Amino acid sequence: MKSVRPIVQYKQFFPVQKRRNAIGVNFQGSFLSGYGGLVAPPFQRFYMGGENDLRGFDIRSVSPIAFLPNKAVINLSNPDGSIVLKDPSNPRAGAYTIPLPIQSIVQPGGDLSVFGNVEYRISIVGPVTIAPFMDMGIDPILRTTQLRINPGQLSDINNTPFGCPQLDIALNCIGGEKLSFSQYLKPVAGTNWTPRMSTGLELQVMLPVINAPFRIYWAYNPLRLDSTAIAPTAITRSMFPGATAPFLYKAAGDYTYTQAINTYGANFTLREPRKTFRFTVATTF
Repeated sequence: MKSVRPIVQYKQFFPVQKRRNAIGVNFQGSFLSGYGGLVAPPFQRFYMGGENDLRGFDIRSVSPIAFLPNKAVINLSNPDGSIVLKDPSNPRAGAYTIPLPIQSIVQPGGDLSVFGNVEYRISIVGPVTIAPFMDMGIDPILRTTQLRINPGQLSDINNTPFGCPQLDIALNCIGGEKLSFSQYLKPVAGTNWTPRMSTGLELQVMLPVINAPFRIYWAYNPLRLDSTAIAPTAITRSMFPGATAPFLYKAAGDYTYTQAINTYGANFTLREPRKTFRFTVATTF
């Protein structure tokens, strides 16, 4: 494994109100990249969210979005929903299936992580503190060449004939077409450089035994991802029976093509939570 991951952090508490209260400031930035022709391991990429950075978001839920090429199989179906058999006179031959190129939505994580936290800790009594806070961060992808698809998976997809417009006498698919997919993932527009922000109020109680605060906080997210991603699709009508001429299964081909587009070419709603209420035993900084 050849990768670099420098981290820069600044953390400081400034006493106020005759040292009864304090303003806490935390800033952290990090970058990740492979070198020597290698990419950094996926599990080391940056995912934000949770009490350690952006309190209003679910743990490790903040990431750019991308679509990963994959493949699936769909049964050829009649408009009434019944499955079309390869050989109606011999049900043991199985269903008429069609291999399809699809795009799976994934969160590849960023290779740059920058976030900051500010809170005003107000001492109430003993170990009890109330802290209004604000968290803000971003984790974009700078080097798309680091988003490389597994070579074995890519080779498998690029060498798969997609579609099954006809069957030969041995009931094998003929007329399928091979497609060429890029070896790199491409971030979805509007998800790569999207900053996130959380503001809220936190109740902290220091636990003496474990020397860590028990925290209950409510957060509101004024900056969050709230958009729609359209899944790219390479599915065409020519991959299904009866596309260019009258054919025994033309109606089934039309119906199954529509079903495939609705299933694998659908839009994805990308909506992160607006509000969060959570408790934890840890420190943000």
